[in-house]
Amino acid sequence: MIAVMAAAALVVLLVVGDLALSAGRVHAGVSVGGVDLGGMKPAAAKVKLARELPRSASKQVVVVSKDSSWTVRPADVGLTFDYDKHVARAMAYGRAQNALKSAWERLSVWAKPVSIVPSATADPQKLKTVLDSIAGEVEVLPVDASVTIKGADGSVKPSVPGVLLVRDALSEQLLRAFTEAEATVEAPLSKSPARVSDVDAKQALGVARQMMSAPVSVTFDQKTWQLDPEKIGSLISFRTPSEGATGTIEPYIDPEAVSEVLLPLIGNVGRSAKDASFSVSNGAVSIVPSQDGVGPDVDGLSLELTQVTKDPSRSRTVALRTKRSEPKITTEKARTMGVKERLARYTTTYAASNKPRVNNIHTLADALDGTLVAPGGVFSFNSTVGPRTAAKGYQEAPAIVDGKLVPQLGGGICQVGTTIFNAVYESGLPVVQRTNHSFYISHYPKGRDATVSWGGPDFRFKNDTDNWVLIVAGYTNSSLTIALYGTDPGYEVSSETGPWTNEKPFKTEQQPDPKLPKGARIVEDPGVTGRTITVKRFVRKNGELIRTDTFTSVYRPKVEVVRVGTKAVASTTTTTTP
Repeated sequence: MIAVMAAAALVVLLVVGDLALSAGRVHAGVSVGGVDLGGMKPAAAKVKLARELPRSASKQVVVVSKDSSWTVRPADVGLTFDYDKHVARAMAYGRAQNALKSAWERLSVWAKPVSIVPSATADPQKLKTVLDSIAGEVEVLPVDASVTIKGADGSVKPSVPGVLLVRDALSEQLLRAFTEAEATVEAPLSKSPARVSDVDAKQALGVARQMMSAPVSVTFDQKTWQLDPEKIGSLISFRTPSEGATGTIEPYIDPEAVSEVLLPLIGNVGRSAKDASFSVSNGAVSIVPSQDGVGPDVDGLSLELTQVTKDPSRSRTVALRTKRSEPKITTEKARTMGVKERLARYTTTYAASNKPRVNNIHTLADALDGTLVAPGGVFSFNSTVGPRTAAKGYQEAPAIVDGKLVPQLGGGICQVGTTIFNAVYESGLPVVQRTNHSFYISHYPKGRDATVSWGGPDFRFKNDTDNWVLIVAGYTNSSLTIALYGTDPGYEVSSETGPWTNEKPFKTEQQPDPKLPKGARIVEDPGVTGRTITVKRFVRKNGELIRTDTFTSVYRPKVEVVRVGTKAVASTTTTTTP
């Protein structure tokens, strides 16, 4: 009993002595993340921890997944520590509310030091960037099961599960690894199921087979069209679940397929809507009212075909109904577009004798006439007119190719390009793209021509006004006029044409002609001297200069083509009659 009492007294003495020694300080033998804080007051412990803990957590952590690896540094995730929190944890060791537990902790730490594992925090955005980089390589999107219709039957393509990075688990492991001995982390992955399972797809195929099980009749105005199962199959599509949802895919008759496949079989039904348009006479603008259209109710037809073909108890006959369709540009909208006065116009002339060229100019002018350019929009000549093809009515006429005039489909289109360029030039609207001809053409204003070709140079201008701009093109057999209409922005335009510079003489190409007598010369295609000229356009508003545009045209020399006669001339002989 004396021995026990003596031992107990010794323990109490040791505990009391330990309490006295560590009063207000971290208990000896306690460290945080390998940083010894024993015997230190909280303030000093915080300073030491802030200085040394980042050093001990400065190593790189390697994240691995199969054959790939990523090295992550503390700075990559913005690693930080709550030093006040960790000092408080160190101070709490040996100071439990339970006296026996507190005594045991204080005495045991003398024999075996205690190291508290620190918990790190990261910058959310930086950590997300690191995780996104890893996920971009390891994650695989799942593939939904799908149904393919071929003919009057179909097949199922099985689903494939995806792979997801478990971000929360990797974040926890990554932050812990910075302060632990092990610096390699295995990226945790999980399977990601497809939204549409194989069972879902098989059920959908069963419904689709019911839809294709028999013909369907479509009636309209005492006419009937029959759709066989294969034709029905060509109209079927499948609705998949919305993003983030799962569920069975649903077969239905696709309205787009009905428009593309079924309506051409039925033919014209009703009438098309007619947009409001603008009529111009002597510079005055008037509105031609719009007209509502009447056409097939494609959405209603598709829905009824879906319902009828899915329900085996219903008669497989559907009536095509019509509905009113509105024009894109109504009369009311046309009144608000601001097309009310002429901004500028320009006229160029040409020879009426070249019928194919005149045809091309008229065809192209018709394609431009009535074009509308939205406020802030950019007009493109090529995008508006499209390819110049024989199917559109274009014919072969002389065109400039590699510095020579040669027959080409759509020859003469540059007459239209030059005319619209000059109309825009006079309006003061910004020119976005313009290219001069390869050689100088004297019947156009100096330095104010424009060439265009499909797949090549384009002419573009911007409508920088607050209202729409209307392009109007009119012609005779020998002249073309293009005008722009809208709301006058108040631009005042003046020009300055510089002198000709950098003149280069043309070369002459001689072509032997066996039909011409030897020594005879005929100029087949006159040459043109190469030269350069600069034209400046000044745009003012209320007397203040708001824009200066410079158009520099570099013209190459145009080769002169001369036919030279090679036909031998018979000599004259005199005969004497005896």
